[in-house]
Amino acid sequence: MELTFIGAAQVLIGLALFVAGSVEAIFAFTLVSAMFGGSAAILLPVLGNSSIPPVQFALLFVAMRLLVPGAGQMSAVAGALRANGWLVAFVVYGVAIAFIAPRLFAGQIEVTPLRGRVEARYVSTLAYVYAVKPLVLSPQNLTTAVYLVGTLLAGIASFVACGRERGRLMLVRTLALVGMTHALTGFASVVIRGTPAEVVLAVFRNASYAQLDQSYNGFIRMTGLLPEASTFANYGLVLFVFSFECWLRRIDPRWTGPAAALLASALALSTSSTAYAGLPTYALILAVRSLLFPGALPADRGLSIGAALLALVAAGCAVMIWQPRLADAFGDMILHMTVEKGETLSALQRKFWAWQGINAFIESRGIGIGPGSFRSSSLATAVIGCTGVIGATALLMHILTAFSPLRQSTWAPVSDQSLSTAAASSWAMIMGVAIASISSPTCDPGTDFAILSGAALALRRQQAAARMAPAPSPVAEPPPLAEAAPRPFLLAGSAMPRGFAALEPLILDSALELA
Repeated sequence: MELTFIGAAQVLIGLALFVAGSVEAIFAFTLVSAMFGGSAAILLPVLGNSSIPPVQFALLFVAMRLLVPGAGQMSAVAGALRANGWLVAFVVYGVAIAFIAPRLFAGQIEVTPLRGRVEARYVSTLAYVYAVKPLVLSPQNLTTAVYLVGTLLAGIASFVACGRERGRLMLVRTLALVGMTHALTGFASVVIRGTPAEVVLAVFRNASYAQLDQSYNGFIRMTGLLPEASTFANYGLVLFVFSFECWLRRIDPRWTGPAAALLASALALSTSSTAYAGLPTYALILAVRSLLFPGALPADRGLSIGAALLALVAAGCAVMIWQPRLADAFGDMILHMTVEKGETLSALQRKFWAWQGINAFIESRGIGIGPGSFRSSSLATAVIGCTGVIGATALLMHILTAFSPLRQSTWAPVSDQSLSTAAASSWAMIMGVAIASISSPTCDPGTDFAILSGAALALRRQQAAARMAPAPSPVAEPPPLAEAAPRPFLLAGSAMPRGFAALEPLILDSALELA
């Protein structure tokens, strides 16, 4: 085990925040640590060159801050466990089956291991694409189980931190700052490529990940602090959706607006197929929302978006006029990263990896063969192949609970800042799940997913708790002369009868639990 310089810095910062920092501060430290996805805090050569990423290492200090005797957070942690009950079920079952299933089905199924595949120089190209080995218990079962526990801890920490008084503001501003930094480091990775300054970013890519070719036909692919363009776009797209949704809902627009603009620009120039598929998909979702739900796209926000698109079209026309070769080359690159991507050997291999999850589900009769047992290319097939019916059901229920599709605030902006931030978190979570469904090698939904889902659950519960707070004493504050107008119930536009006004919070919570 080797502590890297990033891990050493985290030890100093984490201990300082553990001793003198608040829960919100140490959780913000975790959010910043998530930006270093290509880094390693601790190297573990004994586990097949595995490593502990900074965000997982930061969660150790979060756990200390929440669980140490005398911290006063045990009741909050208990509430977080109840609220994240479906995620708890998914992780508990996943950790257990990670060690049981590989022994139970050892040698009965052939899979592509998560690591340690057959080296290409010993086999033909086609055989390398479909290379498999008999299922055995491996170090990757252990590391994936540890990552699952880290995901659960991230969800609990997010729920506790975002449920506090300053938690919402901390979440919004920290993620906006991380988003701007992520975009700027992406631009820097292109500008300083091939210069001595490139080592400044390369020093952070100290994890045992393959460094792939980051150029195509003269276009330098944007990587930032991450090992490849696809992971840069994956993380950037989630941050963009969160920042854009916050800006759309007028949540700290001075922070979230610039973050969304920078991230959109970086994704458009990233040369990543993930970005070129994700941005139009989100734009389509936003268009459908604005058509089906009046007020989903405020007029002034729509004008700003229209102006930005008009400026983009004008810039594209100018490039086509003054640099037609550059425009042709850029169009060829877009075509290669999208349409032509499905005809490559890499696409064939990824389809084969994704199919392994379905085959493992069938062969294990719905039990699953354990997290870390095989390499996938889709979160959906990885979950059903690794954790079977139980794990897939638990994770799906957690996603639906966090997304809350029956709430009006999920689809259109509302005045309540907590509900609006929860909706932004849930949309970013859904975008992360969509990306992982076409790219994730494991069944672990990740700390980003847990952080966003935990924040959505906490902020909605916080708003519900505020509604259920007892009314002020008549002596301290006399009731108004005119009776307040009844509030709308869920998506319905009709008012609630006066006699049932006191039951509205309970009905809301019951509807959410059923959802």
